[in-house]
Amino acid sequence: MTELKSFYDGFADALRAPEPDAVPRSFADGYAHRFAIYRNNVHRGLYDALGAAYPTVRKLVGDGFFDRLAQGFVQSETARSGSLALYGAGFAEYLAGHPILESLPYLPDIARLERARLEVSTSADAKPLLANDLAGLEDQLETMILGAHPACQVIASRHPIFAIWMAQNPVNGEQGGKTSIVQRPETLLVTRPYMQVDMRPLTAGQDVFFTSLTQDGLDLGEACAKALEADASFDVMPSFAEFLTSGAFDARFNIPRGNGYDDE
Repeated sequence: MTELKSFYDGFADALRAPEPDAVPRSFADGYAHRFAIYRNNVHRGLYDALGAAYPTVRKLVGDGFFDRLAQGFVQSETARSGSLALYGAGFAEYLAGHPILESLPYLPDIARLERARLEVSTSADAKPLLANDLAGLEDQLETMILGAHPACQVIASRHPIFAIWMAQNPVNGEQGGKTSIVQRPETLLVTRPYMQVDMRPLTAGQDVFFTSLTQDGLDLGEACAKALEADASFDVMPSFAEFLTSGAFDARFNIPRGNGYDDE
């Protein structure tokens, strides 16, 4: 077992090595070229999988430079999933430590957004909370406790990542003129209503409202109060309706006992 582990470790090290002529120590000289072919095919597959997972990052830097980023990322990995469908976890963190950050400071957050889109598209199915699920519970809404739908993520950035993403991915593929992008922070809700990934920007109040509900465990009344502290213009009714339409909440909600209803 020790010898077998040593072989596999050496094989993996040679695959990740930056030297193009690297081969496992146990390989005979006559097999070096065969390993090189295999190594190139493996790397090409990983580069392509990374490009498929982060298409907007690829557009922003160009195919050639993206391959160089992919090469560095592959060589930096210490572990990876056995499936290429979700390949590329950690790519945003890799970009955050790359010199490209100086010229494209928003690139890691674009990668985080694309990772969220990928994960949301493959997340577990669950029934989203709909408006008709709340029929007859109007008097209990204030004390209701909600959780986020499994196919839901919030991505916050100091950069206008939604505007940048939309400029690179115009609706229906229509290319317009030069897009003017205002430098400002943006927070996005990424969901999967009706089995399609959807993104929509959140105001400061909506961000606090949703986070208070789904991460801090506050009830609707408390979350609303927190949102109003952050944003005096926050309007709970249209915002709550927007979250429901987006499929952002799990249908399994809770109303504490003592309010006329048992836990759902």
